[in-house]
Amino acid sequence: MAAHIERALRDADAAGITGKRVTPFLLDAIFKSTGGRSLSTNIALVKNNARLAATIAAELAIGQ
Repeated sequence: MAAHIERALRDADAAGITGKRVTPFLLDAIFKSTGGRSLSTNIALVKNNARLAATIAAELAIGQ
């Protein structure tokens, strides 16, 4: 995966992609370079981030 990410970062830099456009560019480039196999990983990361955010929010709410 690191090789896919590094290639996508180089491509973004070469194309002058900056700011808000970087993440969608990288996700698309990695999706294409992995033949779509990265999609399930990205979905799992989003779900895990949502779970973590909910856990943190619950802990903060209890602490108040």
